[in-house]
Amino acid sequence: MGIDQRMQQWLESSRQKFFESDYKELDKELTPEGRTEWNSIYASYRSGALLHGTVIGVEKIAAPSMDSAEGDGDGPDEITCIVVVPYRVKILIPEPLIWWPGEERESFVFNHMGGANVDFVIIAVDRLNEFAIASRVRAMDRRRWQMTMVERLQAGDITSCEILSVGPGLLTMSCHGFDYTVTQSGLSYSCLGDLRSVYRPGQRLKAKVIAVDEGNLEISVKDAAPDPYIGAEYRHPVGSIRLATIISKYKGGVFARLTDGCTVVCRYARQFEDSQFRPEDIVNVEITSYMEGRKWLRGKIKGKIG
Repeated sequence: MGIDQRMQQWLESSRQKFFESDYKELDKELTPEGRTEWNSIYASYRSGALLHGTVIGVEKIAAPSMDSAEGDGDGPDEITCIVVVPYRVKILIPEPLIWWPGEERESFVFNHMGGANVDFVIIAVDRLNEFAIASRVRAMDRRRWQMTMVERLQAGDITSCEILSVGPGLLTMSCHGFDYTVTQSGLSYSCLGDLRSVYRPGQRLKAKVIAVDEGNLEISVKDAAPDPYIGAEYRHPVGSIRLATIISKYKGGVFARLTDGCTVVCRYARQFEDSQFRPEDIVNVEITSYMEGRKWLRGKIKGKIG
């Protein structure tokens, strides 16, 4: 019997125990905060109400065990879960219940969700051992319904999304029950370098709705802000000197960001060596030309500030 089948059987058994338990007796020693926490868990379990919490880490648990006659004979299986503890109760969200079916992410994303804020619905309660099992997928389904039937998002609206995980060049975020993995070019008109220096799990971003229907939501974080390149030739004329922050180096070029977000691809003045400059250095840059195709400026580094 596979893990999914055992899980389903365990959920059914857990539900029966839930309705047979004496919660008045179990909860009588709880603090007011503890009682509030457990009441919200009970409500989510009974009615499917959404809960929201911050991921504090990852842990592996043994697959729900049934009678030995029902096992698959291969020994105990493990399920990796993200963990949320709103107050004192540990809530486990198993990996198969995190991603929408067919839209699973790589293990890197899953293992770096610490700090992310996630919606979930309780699907099992173990009051004696003080933990609960939850499904993020059920919460995603609820969020998608709300988007269509309650909030009624339309193309052109500005909405918010939350970052789930960040890598050097990829970022995974969630918006109204839909997950997206985007690159730097989909996040900003500016050169960002390592995304981890700019973004973190749990951070909220604004996004523009491009298209929406019951089964799809197309958004753009980049288009939620104006393009800084528009009018740049008037703000930064050729020959002017501007402050810029070095973002990265690539193939001998230096990518820097002006204070308004414009990207400048730089070379060094003749007196400098590459080893003298690092990412995050503040420099003076002379604007030398414009690259219309890429919407970048060209410049020459004239010196370092500080």
